[in-house]
Amino acid sequence: MSYRAERINSEMRRTLSQIISKLKDPRISSMVSVSSVNVAKDLKTAKVSVELFGDNEHKQETFETLCRSAGFIRKELSKEFHDLRTIPELTFTMDNSLEYSAQIDKILEEIKKNDGN
Repeated sequence: MSYRAERINSEMRRTLSQIISKLKDPRISSMVSVSSVNVAKDLKTAKVSVELFGDNEHKQETFETLCRSAGFIRKELSKEFHDLRTIPELTFTMDNSLEYSAQIDKILEEIKKNDGN
C-alpha cells in the first residue's frame, strides 16, 4: 500500500470517528469505535469497520442506523476532505475481533483448567 493510501485511510478513520461521535441520533445507543478504514485505489468506495460496545439488541440497531446514515456521514466527510476529487461511498462492517478474542481466551482458560486436573 502506498504512503498516500495509508495516509488517506488514517485520516479518514480519525475524521469518521469524530463525525460518528457527534451524531445526534437516539437510535445510536452503543458506543462506536472505528477500527479501520480501507479506501479503494480509485477513491470510489471505502470499507469502514466499526466496533460496537453494549448489548446485542442495541448493537444491531446502532449498526443499522450507521448504515442508513452513510449518505449524511459522506457529506460531512466532504467538508473535511475538500481536496479529494471524489468522496468514497461508505460501506460499514461490524468488527467482532474483540469478542472473538475474548471467546478464544475463555476456551483456552477452560482447556488450561481441565489440563490441570
